[in-house]
Amino acid sequence: MNTIDPIIPVIEAHRRAWAVTRAAYERQSAVEDELGAGVRMPMGEAEIDPRWIAADNVAREALAVQDDLAVKLLERPPTTIDGAAALLNYYVGIITQSEVVFPELDVNGRLIQPESTCEPRKDFGYFIVRNVAAALSSMTAVA
Repeated sequence: MNTIDPIIPVIEAHRRAWAVTRAAYERQSAVEDELGAGVRMPMGEAEIDPRWIAADNVAREALAVQDDLAVKLLERPPTTIDGAAALLNYYVGIITQSEVVFPELDVNGRLIQPESTCEPRKDFGYFIVRNVAAALSSMTAVA
């Protein structure tokens, strides 16, 4: 019986969401360039232009989707060695070859709300490694 690890579709969904987010922020940057933000008009004026507001809204929405999927990477542990390897390889690849930003998490792995400035934080990578280690331990205990 050859089944796909449930983490694989989550990895692929996050990969697509990251591409959408990157494109949205590139579009927002292009709008800033079109408006001459900081050059022809003060940045504060550019940020009230309807084109910039629309691009900013799209970028924020894309980032929210990406963050939700990042949390799913933590909520859905790999169930196979191939899945564990895929998750680790994806994480290492995306953080070393791109400008992806993972959400800030508290020490329990929950998203930190923007208004929380003093809350203790843990690096997203810590939770990826912790979860993969636990999943691998579970796999070897069953075998």
